[in-house]
Parts: sequence; C-alpha cells; structure tokens
Amino acid sequence: MHSIEKPKADVREVSLSSASFSGVSGQLDLDVMNPNSFSVPLSGIDWTLSVGGTRAVTGTVQLSQEIPAKGVAPVTTSLSIATSDALAVGAALASGTRDYQIQVRLHFATQVGQIDVDVTHAGRLGTQTAQSSGPSWTQVGL
Repeated sequence: MHSIEKPKADVREVSLSSASFSGVSGQLDLDVMNPNSFSVPLSGIDWTLSVGGTRAVTGTVQLSQEIPAKGVAPVTTSLSIATSDALAVGAALASGTRDYQIQVRLHFATQVGQIDVDVTHAGRLGTQTAQSSGPSWTQVGL
C-alpha cells in the first residue's frame, strides 16, 4: 500500500457570467497539484462563495477526474446562483462591495480512503460590461 501526500489546489479564477430569470451562472477554475508518484482520482467538489459577507452560492459537483502523478491538472466546474441569492449579491455589489471569498473542499477517492483538501481564496471583484443579444448585463470576474 502506498503512503499518500495530500494534493494541493489553487483557485485560478472565479467568474459570474450570465444572468437569467432562474439566477446567475458562472465558473470555478482550479489548478490541482498531485505530489504523489501515482495518480489520484478527484471525485467531487463542494464550495461556498460569499460576496461582501453575503453567501452567494453553495454547491456540490460529482467528478471523475484523474490528477496525474507528480502533475498539475486544470479542473473547471460550473457555479449556479439562485435568483434569491443573486439579488442579495446584486445589492451588495450596488452598494460598492467588491470583496469576495470562496471556500472549496475537494474530495479524492484514493486506495487508502477519502482524502479532503480545503482551499480558501479571497479577492476583490473586477467588472466588465458585456453585450448579449438582449439587454446588456455585467460579467463579474473574481
């Protein structure tokens, strides 16, 4: 049986990109580093995103992605913010709040059992205006 070192992860980008009547969608991009001499399977991600102290989204995604031995793998997952939470975040942004925090827990299903890796990332929002085929909306990059 192998001894195992915990993988590590860095948040590369968080973005909120499209709005609809059902809420706001976005994307979480991570770089996951595996220090082991064998691949490790990433089986899921849980996350909580807050803007200005207001919870914007909590979610879970099941994955089946191998992180290569002694390697780094990009991992991307979708974020979905319900309309009620999107309105609260919109109010925070309208008041000038730009600080955000994302807490991520990665789940690895290894031969020695499940290993969880926690990552917390904080930053300041930047915005750019984007045009859609209908009314204009704002894309928020974190």
